[in-house]
Amino acid sequence: MEVEQKYGDQVTFIGLPSLADLDDIDEFIAETGTSHIQQLPDIEGEVWRQFGVTRQRTYVYINDDGTWRQSGYGSLQEDVEGLINS
Repeated sequence: MEVEQKYGDQVTFIGLPSLADLDDIDEFIAETGTSHIQQLPDIEGEVWRQFGVTRQRTYVYINDDGTWRQSGYGSLQEDVEGLINS
């Protein structure tokens, strides 16, 4: 991922595949080329529920102080750059 290469020294990227079994999650990771990112499978969707995630391609940004927000409508790179520059 270009954004991860560009901002990986400032931002920790973690994949949170959910609501699927491990075989399907492994297949998704392989298809998307995201195996280089730490992946934390959330089989039952518990973490998704904690952050109000209701669909794929949702990004949750957690600050050092524990505050967070979610997005999924813009590009990941635009969101990350906006957070870094704010």
